[in-house]
Amino acid sequence: MNFGGFIPLSTIDWYGRAVSVLFYRGCPLRCIYCHNHLLQRGRETVEYGFVEDKIREVRDFVSGVVFSGGEPCAQAKELIDLSTLVKDLDLAVGIETSGFYPDVLSSLVEDDLVDRVFLDIKAPLDDPKAYGEITGVDGAEVTRRVAESLEIVNGMVEVRTTLFRSFGTREFVRGIASELSGRECEWVLRQGIPENAPSEAIRSEKQLSRDEVLSLGESVLDLVGNLRIRTIEKGEEKVSSALSAADSH
Repeated sequence: MNFGGFIPLSTIDWYGRAVSVLFYRGCPLRCIYCHNHLLQRGRETVEYGFVEDKIREVRDFVSGVVFSGGEPCAQAKELIDLSTLVKDLDLAVGIETSGFYPDVLSSLVEDDLVDRVFLDIKAPLDDPKAYGEITGVDGAEVTRRVAESLEIVNGMVEVRTTLFRSFGTREFVRGIASELSGRECEWVLRQGIPENAPSEAIRSEKQLSRDEVLSLGESVLDLVGNLRIRTIEKGEEKVSSALSAADSH
């Protein structure tokens, strides 16, 4: 496989679980704020046994393995093989994905090889222009693929959206919320870190504060009830009217 790295123990990649994280190198998208942009390109080929050994070494200390990237679904055979291994070890499988490969997600779901999908929805799916600006590829094509992926993983998905000033208005967030309304999913609004972005324009932006991210979350509670925010200031917080009241004191 084209290997991007391995974290033996993480408590932030799967809310409520201690997991290992395996990174795949390579991605078809060129997102202007990607914090893992060094994994978009390049090649570091390793044998299957090398990765298998790493997973087996931590088997007694974690409850699951999250496959991330890059884009793990871009290496379909390797992802399916390693998901099978993880399930055989009686561990849960999570996949962090852009949703660009709905056919791969469909195979994993049909074969019961994934327990949780962390789907990165970057913009409203009815706004291919914004999607194209963020991802650097054909916005119409990528929104079509992501919408298909969302249908496939409904009921087992945590949607994640990273917010910046240029992509984080109330209208922008409500556009995504409208697509998620009525679905069986969790949604996490993440505070983007401009300094980690490959785009100079994004790096020059002022970071959204925790209170600003919270306010954006509050603005969609009428559409999506199962909502959290993730910020540097306070980590993961469930957004509710009770949280708003507590924050005002």
